[in-house]
This record gives sequence, structure tokens and C-alpha cells, in this order.
Amino acid sequence: MTKIILDLLDNGLDYIYEAVIPISTPSRRSQHSWKYTVLHIYSGIELLLKEKLRQEHWSLIFQDVSSADRRRLEDGDFVSVYHDELVKRISGIAKVSINDEPIKKLRNLRNRFEHFEVNISLVECEKIVAGALDEIIKFWENYLISSSTDEQQDKFDTIKSITTEFEAYRKQRLEKYNKAIKGIEENKSGLIVPCPDCYSLSFSVFKDDDKECKCFVCDRKYKKADYLKNIREKEAADKSVHSLRSDSYELYDIICSSCKKETRVRCEDKNWVTQYYFCLNCLDKEEASMKDDLEFKELLRRLEKADTEEEYMKVLKERFSSEESTEIYQEIRAQKIRLLQQELERRNKSGEIS
Repeated sequence: MTKIILDLLDNGLDYIYEAVIPISTPSRRSQHSWKYTVLHIYSGIELLLKEKLRQEHWSLIFQDVSSADRRRLEDGDFVSVYHDELVKRISGIAKVSINDEPIKKLRNLRNRFEHFEVNISLVECEKIVAGALDEIIKFWENYLISSSTDEQQDKFDTIKSITTEFEAYRKQRLEKYNKAIKGIEENKSGLIVPCPDCYSLSFSVFKDDDKECKCFVCDRKYKKADYLKNIREKEAADKSVHSLRSDSYELYDIICSSCKKETRVRCEDKNWVTQYYFCLNCLDKEEASMKDDLEFKELLRRLEKADTEEEYMKVLKERFSSEESTEIYQEIRAQKIRLLQQELERRNKSGEIS
């Protein structure tokens, strides 16, 4: 016989997952969807908090611990711990640090939805939801991740990914870390650039190679060397895609003009529009300009006149490293061969070749 089996973590995550789906789909947002987002997020949070208490001892999720009974627990025939006592026990017995204020605000709004009537601005509703999501995300990562399964972690990652696209959540996180972000920019210890994962202008890159790069919105962290490696791998993948589509890939000089290291990277928005260039080594930053376009066009013009490998390499090495130049030349050759094959096929079909 088919059964529905959900433990506390599964049940809690499922509520929150279903609650955030409309947040990521503007066409599904309405006053009705916000009502269920509030109801379900609070239900999910309560279940996740109870799971942390259950890990201490199952009897602690009974409101009256003296009446705790295994059979009643398994049958669901008991009064579970109320919110205020739940938070009190988590803090006192489980020694867990939790900020109950945003969760209590969500609970109060949930009570109005469930037991009375609601008159609240959408902005205020979004702010309350964002605050509660921020707290439960932090709670999961600090206290529940180690006891979760791979499937549960995958679901949580999806929840977090959707949440970081939620504008109210982004705004709240940026306001929360505004002082830290400004400090990085003012003391020139690093740069704030778009995050490679959530695309918020909240990713910190430091001059100190030992300091991790970190996003203040999605909390994604990278070692500096890994961040550069990921950028180069993505660029290589993008080149391959453009090559398969037989269209052009915008080349750029990866050698920093200031420190002469191959650590210059292109900063793009989520629509792949170049915003500026910066060096991961010395943090030198260059705005994308018409000069870049003209230099690139001049490079293309000179390459079009090149014929032999030697001529190609001479032009390319003025702007790229030897390894990069060789790679670009090979791509140019492959592209020319593809175009030649296409032209031969066209002529063959048209009868130009007998």
C-alpha cells in the first residue's frame, strides 16, 4: 500500500518550498498567493524549529512535557509546544541562538490571515516574509544542515536560490550589510562586484589573496583562486557555445595593464552585457567604453587581413598571452573550416559544383 511519509525536516521544507514558488513567478503572485505564502512559511519554520528540539529529546515537542508519551507522539494525538515556549526551549535547552523577532512578525500576520481579516500593504507583507526567510535560512545552515539528507539539502538549496531572487529579500540583506559593503569600498581593501551566482551587486573581492570572496546576499563564498578558475572555465564554455552556433565571441585582454598579470576579468550582468573590467590581483578597475569597442574592431580588421599562422599569432600576441593566442587561432581555423564546408555544401546543392 502506498504511504505518505514525511519526517519533520521533509514536512517543514515542503511547506516553505511551496510557499516560495509564487515568489519566483510574477504571474502567480496575488493577494491569495501571498496569504498562502505567509501561512506555509510559518508552518514550515515551526516544523524546522521543532526538529531541532526533537534532536535534543522527543518529549520536548510536547507542550506539557510531563504528559509526553511515545504512542501519542506517533499517533499525533498530543498538543505540541506553543511558539513562545518552543523558542524558549530551543534557546535554553538546545543552546541555539535565534532571533525570534522576524518570525514572530510572520506569526502575527499568519494569525490575522488564519483567524480574522487582513489589511496590510504589499511592501510590508514582503518585508515580513523576507525577514522570516532570512532567519530560517541562517537557522538551517547553522543547526540543521548537518542532520539533513542530500535530497533535503537539494530542496533547501532550491528554496534559497528562489529566495535570493526575491527583491525584498535582496534589499533587506543589502541594508543589513550596508556598513560592511561601504567599508570595503571606502578603505579600498576590495571591490564590490555582481555575484556570479545571484547577480546582486554584493560580491566582495579582496586584494588579500587569503581572504575569501563572499556575497552579502546569497552568502556564496569562493577562494580567490577558485573564483578566477570558475571565471576562466565559464569563458571557455561560452566560447564553445558561440563556436557551435557559428557566431562571434567577444574577446578581451586578460592581462592587467597595471600589474601585468593574467588576472583581468570581465564583469557582466545576467544578460551578458559587459559592465566593466577589473583585476583580481591589484583590483584595478576599468569601465567598459567605446575605446574597448574600437580596439576590438581594429583587432578583428587586422585578423581579417592575416593569412598564415605566423601572421595570426603576431597580431594575437599583442593583446593575449601565448597560450590564449594559440587557443584563439585554433578556434579561428576551426571556424574557417566550418564556413568553407557550409559554402561547399551550398554550392553542391545549387549545382555550382558538378
